Amino acid sequence: MSISFTNEQYIEIYEYLRYARAFGERIIYYIKAGKIAGAIHSPYGQEGVQAGLIMAAKYTPHKTAAVGTHRDQPANSKRMGLQNFINEMLCKQTGPCKGLAGEYHVMKLDVGFLPAQGILGGAWSWAVGYAWARRAQGNPEVVIAIYGDGATSEGVTYEAMNVAAIYKLPVVFFIENNGFAMQSSAEKEYPVEDLALRAQGCGMRGVTVDGIDPVAVAEALLEAIDLAAKGQPNVLEVKCTRFEGHFVGDPQGYRDPKYREKLADLDPVARYEKVIKEMGIIDDAGLQKIAKEQDDIMVAAFEEGFKQPDPTREQALAYSAVWSNNAGGAI
Repeated sequence: MSISFTNEQYIEIYEYLRYARAFGERIIYYIKAGKIAGAIHSPYGQEGVQAGLIMAAKYTPHKTAAVGTHRDQPANSKRMGLQNFINEMLCKQTGPCKGLAGEYHVMKLDVGFLPAQGILGGAWSWAVGYAWARRAQGNPEVVIAIYGDGATSEGVTYEAMNVAAIYKLPVVFFIENNGFAMQSSAEKEYPVEDLALRAQGCGMRGVTVDGIDPVAVAEALLEAIDLAAKGQPNVLEVKCTRFEGHFVGDPQGYRDPKYREKLADLDPVARYEKVIKEMGIIDDAGLQKIAKEQDDIMVAAFEEGFKQPDPTREQALAYSAVWSNNAGGAI
């Protein structure tokens, strides 16, 4: 599958990088300011993955659905709408699940966003089930099942991959490998260098790409989606770096602080800025303009979200809503 982006699309990728960077920075800012409570996981440092996910979902000719991780706020919010996502993340009544799901369990099926899962390994199984059901209904969708590296060590992950391979289901198993499963480093997690190799056990194609490069992620995912749509489920691993802890405020006692000395060279935003400037399609003033625009968008969405009403006690304790479709108003 030959893929080439126009100059306008290269600029669009930068907009998504800045959108993702603004999201991560604002999460950190508002938590430290005491306006967000809870363990929120910032995408800071993984913006290349987010921009690639957004581009591929937008430009593939195939209908897609997705399930994202707790660190994929930018890509998740682009699929369901920024204000929708932030309202739910802040547990407001105006979120798609009326504030009862929060970030960890948010869903919006009418735009193809499957229920998020707080338990490692759980979501790949229902991503496969959803892909199978939609194909059986005659309305197939390619499901992008996004996971962190730690979740690939769960048994249900292999069961899901095996079923997808046997029945040739339209699923892309997308491994977002930032080198850490919470506090466990990659060296302690698995004995192989590339997790995409695990696809071979199910007779599927596995590809590993540089997750710092949004163009590489987008191109690889577009191809992976195309293969899945043709009945060839596959694994795509994107390697990236988590700039901060597992959650905002994580002291990271398990990590050598010297890792920060290398972050300048691993910054997806700075690296991409250099690329598009060398291409001659934008200058410093243009970069600064886009950065400010995306941060302004993010600030406005958060500030609007803070104004939204919280669920009432009765709503929060309404078990009939929690255990039924009533919680996800768009279902």
